[in-house]
Amino acid sequence: LYSESFVSPWTTPSTSATKTKSSKLLYRTNDPTSFGGEESSTNDRSERRRQQQEEDLFDLNDVNDDTKELVKSVNYFISRKCNYACKFCFHTQKTTHHLALEQAKLGLRLLKDAGTEKINFAGGEPFYFPELLGQLCKIASNDLDLAVSIISNGSLITREWMEEYGRYVDVLGVSVDSFHDATNAAIGRGEGPNSNKNNHLSRIFKVREWCYEQDIIFKVNTVVCSKNWEEDMTENIRKLNPKRWKVFQVLLLEDENMGNEQNLRDARPLVVTDEEFQSFVERHKAIPQMIPESNEVMQNSYLLLDEDMRFLDCSGGGKIPGESILKVGVHRALQQAGFDHGMFKERGGVFDW
Repeated sequence: LYSESFVSPWTTPSTSATKTKSSKLLYRTNDPTSFGGEESSTNDRSERRRQQQEEDLFDLNDVNDDTKELVKSVNYFISRKCNYACKFCFHTQKTTHHLALEQAKLGLRLLKDAGTEKINFAGGEPFYFPELLGQLCKIASNDLDLAVSIISNGSLITREWMEEYGRYVDVLGVSVDSFHDATNAAIGRGEGPNSNKNNHLSRIFKVREWCYEQDIIFKVNTVVCSKNWEEDMTENIRKLNPKRWKVFQVLLLEDENMGNEQNLRDARPLVVTDEEFQSFVERHKAIPQMIPESNEVMQNSYLLLDEDMRFLDCSGGGKIPGESILKVGVHRALQQAGFDHGMFKERGGVFDW
């Protein structure tokens, strides 16, 4: 989308733990490489233009203490593309593209410059693009000193990927909505409606073991809906033994999962009442890792960047994209996010990552 205007000329330093905004130009090559002749002169001018565009973007960041506090943790949906068809999904496959690595790298540097400490890669299914995801994890961890987390359905994670890129990941969360294959199939988790061929759970236990091998914090996300709100997951959650267990109430968002012409999903039959959600929470209160989040808590307490690095405003009941941070910088884009920072802190958004 920004391939002509935002091709990054920035190099990749070996470390960046001590870098601040005042040293941001260290990310850039010191001088354009000259090869002589007219072609080299043209390349030099193009290089200088690109460098100036990126410097202008960092100036637009307008970093201050308030901005740094707001952007500590950011969720980046690298693509909407997914191999599952979860019926309650609220970030559906309306597009299938993703940014080129260079644009995504620039976005991560802008976030770091603005004060971001943790980046969470999500989707769609982020492992649909394993090489891109791996490179982003490496850049975020090695070059920008960010804490790195991933949210995945778990189906496309491989041991080979974990062995190559696991060292750059701090937290890996997987989705587990039921410990019954038939329920997972009914929800849309797995290969299809045939519960006899649904291997979702066996994969999740493999991923847990790989996380332990790579010293990655293992996390579980569960969406409570009409198909699972009466289930008792206590025994199996204890077997998985996640560091954190996020329990969400199924959420309806306009233009995503409310069953109208613009929607790819209809989650209305999966909605649970507040009382049913609390019943699920009460049933599992003996599990200390559980962190329940109702619709009220969840809806506006996450900073969400879409596949074009635009903050998504959910405050009106939909997902309204603002301007991309690749065009206007983080500070201005943040004003269009509808972010409830107070609720973010109240739900424990900052933890030992």
